[in-house]
Amino acid sequence: MLEQLKCEVRDAYRTLTRYDLDRYARGMVSAIDRQSGRIVMQSAKSSLVADLRGNVIEGDSIPSADIQAHLAVYHAFDVGAVVHPHARYATIFAQVGMGIPVLGAFHKDFFRAEIPCADSASDMEAVFEKESLDPLRTPGALVLSEGAYAWGVTVLDAVENAAVLEETANMAYHTMQLDPGIHSII
Repeated sequence: MLEQLKCEVRDAYRTLTRYDLDRYARGMVSAIDRQSGRIVMQSAKSSLVADLRGNVIEGDSIPSADIQAHLAVYHAFDVGAVVHPHARYATIFAQVGMGIPVLGAFHKDFFRAEIPCADSASDMEAVFEKESLDPLRTPGALVLSEGAYAWGVTVLDAVENAAVLEETANMAYHTMQLDPGIHSII
């Protein structure tokens, strides 16, 4: 079932680890086949196929909360893949409930707006609507006390967006250390 998509998700997960975004084997990559209404998810220890209600159809068990978080993004946005990296700097911002302000051209070129922090994955859609954000132009968000989520049209797009999100968080964190009074450029 969905063999090609499973291969793409496995390869994308390997790319996530090459970007060092799977610290302590906590990262998760998924992709959706909207025609069949199924998602494929991969972590360091598990892989599965689930339906759009979170019922595992094939494979290992992944915690229900992880499945539901990915499904919340798929229900909110018309994207093809979601990545929940275990990324240090993005997680630091999420733990304090702070969006990542636009402090330079790198951030502005890739995300075009502040990377918001939602109270939960299911709250992301409301945050994007409130801030008038286009999820394809700002392909990532933080979840309070949890970490980052990134998405894309393809699973490799989503992994690359996760890597850019982490680099953006890293630069913002260090910039704010050097100049605590710095403000967003947009």
